[in-house]
Amino acid sequence: MSDEKKPGAATVAIHAGQEPDPSTGALIPPVHLSATYIFTGDKLDRFMAGDEDMYTYGRTANPTQDQFEEKIARVEGGEAALATASGMAAISNAIMSFAGSGDHVIYARSIYSGTYYTIRNLFARMGIQDTLLASMDNDSLDAACQANTRVLYFETISNPNLRVADADRLTAWAKKRGLLTIVDNTFMSPYLFKPLAHGADLVAQSTTKYINGHGDQLGGVIVGSKDLIDTVHSLVYQNLGAVPSPVNCYLGMRGMKTLPLRMEKHCENAMCLARAMERNPRVVRVDYPGLESHPDHTLAKTLFPRGFGGMVAITVDGGLRLARQTAQNLRLARYCASLGDLETIVETPANITHGKIPPEIRREMGVTDGMIRVSVGCESAEDIIADFEQAIAAL
Repeated sequence: MSDEKKPGAATVAIHAGQEPDPSTGALIPPVHLSATYIFTGDKLDRFMAGDEDMYTYGRTANPTQDQFEEKIARVEGGEAALATASGMAAISNAIMSFAGSGDHVIYARSIYSGTYYTIRNLFARMGIQDTLLASMDNDSLDAACQANTRVLYFETISNPNLRVADADRLTAWAKKRGLLTIVDNTFMSPYLFKPLAHGADLVAQSTTKYINGHGDQLGGVIVGSKDLIDTVHSLVYQNLGAVPSPVNCYLGMRGMKTLPLRMEKHCENAMCLARAMERNPRVVRVDYPGLESHPDHTLAKTLFPRGFGGMVAITVDGGLRLARQTAQNLRLARYCASLGDLETIVETPANITHGKIPPEIRREMGVTDGMIRVSVGCESAEDIIADFEQAIAAL
């Protein structure tokens, strides 16, 4: 066994996947924008014979994309990664690679609305059957499991009601039944939690959010073993063309260099805001895994020793009307549909992300009309708190 010390998380985030350009010595490698590559020598013959370890066409591989994938695979602790054009491209490609017509997938009921729409509007048309469970306890999982079940899918922390998944128990349950586990880790990022280390087979998440962190990139990524990633690439990804632009891959790499620094600040600020909102009389509920009042706080302390993330859900007294008014009263925070940026961002799930989901299903998901989902940014905590206090006081 080697005595060589493994590099720390910040070192890996900065250095993995990016070497100085050998032809110029540039510290930051160039962005390769070419869509196609010349066949020289016997390159075409080798490619037609099955050698794919070369650049031929941008839908298959790109040097900048390869660098991004190497960096994020190292940070996630996986053997390989596959960058996609969006987070939903990552999720849909991962599921479609291992579940087809006549197969069955088990999902947690409380999930991102885009995933829910894909399940009901796309996968159903493809013949992929589903069960969405309100409770992911073993008895419910056993009852839902069928002979044709292929995949168990859940989010590390559910979007938007912030329930914590018992990842170790869920992946162990799936392995006993020979199921593939796919985890959406968008809310936590690989700095705070690594699903692969807890038994997951694949991580599929949006890089638009914390991985990039600057609000100027759209992308997703799938991480896992080389065999599984090769299956996704050859079976679905290359044929459907869910390929990111080289510029977006570069922006993802740039963002990842500061991921540890940003996540520390996001966690610190989120805890401060959550505690302040608990004291506000107009706030009827605060959901944040770092609070002792959170139903999954004990589990969260075990799974997330580095921090509880930057997402907070605040429920105001007065339903959707006052939730929207609160969001519109904010001066520092921005009212828009995203998360994970340096800026504090809020959205009202009942009429934005989950607005097209029937109200009774929203309630089953734990999405109330008065809920405000807060992506707590990296501004000064005092300024963030003051902004929410004045917005609520103005109701």
